[in-house]
Amino acid sequence: MTRAVEGKSSIAFGTTLDRELLPLKVPPTRFGNQLRIPRTPNLGPGRYNNDEVSTLTYELEHRPGCKKGYSLGARTAERFQKPLHLDTPGPQTHQEINGKPREFKHAFRPFQTGASRLPPVSANSREPVLPGPGTYEHKVPRNRKVKYLGSFGGPQTLVTSIRMKCTGNGEKDKCCSCNEEPKGDYYEYKNKALCRPCYDKNAITESKFSKSVLSHFTKVRDCSSIHNHEGTNAKLRLMTEKDLKKLRNKEAYFSLYF
Repeated sequence: MTRAVEGKSSIAFGTTLDRELLPLKVPPTRFGNQLRIPRTPNLGPGRYNNDEVSTLTYELEHRPGCKKGYSLGARTAERFQKPLHLDTPGPQTHQEINGKPREFKHAFRPFQTGASRLPPVSANSREPVLPGPGTYEHKVPRNRKVKYLGSFGGPQTLVTSIRMKCTGNGEKDKCCSCNEEPKGDYYEYKNKALCRPCYDKNAITESKFSKSVLSHFTKVRDCSSIHNHEGTNAKLRLMTEKDLKKLRNKEAYFSLYF
């Protein structure tokens, strides 16, 4: 065993050099290169001038606002900045100050319990009259589905509400009542055509056909929106088969409700 040195020694940890500590000294490795950040070693918590920046004089000189006011440190600027997209009226805008004050009728019953729930509607009123609950159909079949014709294992054919008629030779049908070409969809039975105005008129008056004969008329549509014949029997498609199928399914579905 070595004998202890008497007295205070000037050597600490076997050397007289300064101890290398972070952040002033970093290890000579890649990790030390990443830690090499410019720092200020002489700046600490006790180096801030708190006694100078916390006085009343400093607060008044560096306060962001107008120096004019009615008291010490008072500001004449707007307290709350109103957003540009928000322009709401204040309480004073609801009541006229210089004009005549708003008058209210005296309520004969508390909280206006005797007032009518709905405003009175007269025959001369221009406001639209809403239909009542009794005008709607309640007992109607639900989950209506379009119909298909077919056999077990065979092709399924959609039952369309309107029959397409091709006029390749250029000759169009004429109404047997007004002798004019029908516009849009029309009705046909045994090479006799009826436009929609004449069909509706004949359904009331029965001037040309009776109701029993009129019930055999079916809806027909000219194929001008699907085919383009150009005066021949050839068909130039204007719609794809996919769009045509979608149109037929939509019309067959709406025909169940209208």
